[in-house]
Amino acid sequence: HAVLKPFLLRRLKSEVEKSLLPKKEIKVYVGLSKMQREWYTKILLKDINIVNGQGIVEKMRLMHILMHLKKCTNHPYLFDGAEPGPPYTTDMHLIENSGKMCLLDKLLHRLKEQGSRVLIFAQLTRMLDILEDYCDFRKFKYCRLDGNTPHEDRSNMIADYNAAGSDKFIFMISTRAGGLGINLATANSVIIYDSDWNPQVDLQAMDRAHRIGQKKQVRVFRFVTENTVDEKIVERAEVKLRLDKMVIQQGRLADPNSVKLNKDEMLNMIRFGAKHIIQSKDSEITD
Repeated sequence: HAVLKPFLLRRLKSEVEKSLLPKKEIKVYVGLSKMQREWYTKILLKDINIVNGQGIVEKMRLMHILMHLKKCTNHPYLFDGAEPGPPYTTDMHLIENSGKMCLLDKLLHRLKEQGSRVLIFAQLTRMLDILEDYCDFRKFKYCRLDGNTPHEDRSNMIADYNAAGSDKFIFMISTRAGGLGINLATANSVIIYDSDWNPQVDLQAMDRAHRIGQKKQVRVFRFVTENTVDEKIVERAEVKLRLDKMVIQQGRLADPNSVKLNKDEMLNMIRFGAKHIIQSKDSEITD
């Protein structure tokens, strides 16, 4: 860092553009729906020996459980066989069976009334499929971009969304679709549907709207499912950001092993809130 400092020009947005208002991040905690509680319990009980720390605890197995629990907190329909059908219908059940979707539905109607334009970030492309069905159901006009979107379509959608008087209300993007060239400063509300393990990815996502050229204050709504692995992922991401601020930003190098997940940490994440969810799996969504 000391050697490179004279050769690097590091500029912050706040130094370059004085009129750009700082972004405002709001964490919104939400409960699980009845269906989510059932699936969350099912996943925990399937590997109850591992959760209790009995037998051989493999790191890959723990990661697998963590990913399933994370999917469950987003929407139970991400699992095959969870969606009622056939026949498969796009109806209120799409919203009611997920705590985050209930919250999203209320929030989007409020933002539309306020004249806001919204970016929604989700990690899984299958989650974007569910959000597309939701937008069609609610008659919201939207654009969708993920890692499989051809470059030409990507440029056209960004231009379409940013056009003066555009009727597109929502722009949904997979968090890791790559931020290069995605300037969506015409949007002023960002919804992080599910947080990434790497906080830098979420920061890059927010900066699609919070950039030079933005006229309004950017509000970021981060959805967190309480008493689940979701809460622990956000906690861990915040620890990483603090480390980044204290160590890297001040010119000291971080120990790469200090940010890696070990088996005990994974186990604690999986166990977090498990008792609470299993005991209350018959109750409805908690407000």
